[in-house]
Amino acid sequence: MPSRTYINPQTGEIHEDINPRQFDEVLRELGEGSTVSELSENFWDLIQRVQETAKAGTLTLSLHVAFDKQNRITVKDEVKVKLPEFSRPETRFFLDGQGNASRRDPNQPLLPSLDDRRNQKERNA
Repeated sequence: MPSRTYINPQTGEIHEDINPRQFDEVLRELGEGSTVSELSENFWDLIQRVQETAKAGTLTLSLHVAFDKQNRITVKDEVKVKLPEFSRPETRFFLDGQGNASRRDPNQPLLPSLDDRRNQKERNA
């Protein structure tokens, strides 16, 4: 990793050959460790859903970094997961004479069903 130069904005002091702290070290400290746990759990859920749906999803970590002018920064994290959705089947409907959705084609005659035959036998018995 290339070294950097840091200039303290309050004192103007110059520090040469600074090695930035590893990001994973900072990540483990976010939310006292709860952010890493949340990311791990969400990542596992995402992997499972991607396998189940064969569709892509996303896991996003956003960091809002602010300076409080007391030589401190505040870091607020946000974890978002977008699981892929399962495919949903289409259902086709006909419109009846009153504009309602119906699975029965209003242009086809009704066919007698087994229930109709049973009811007719019961009436004749």
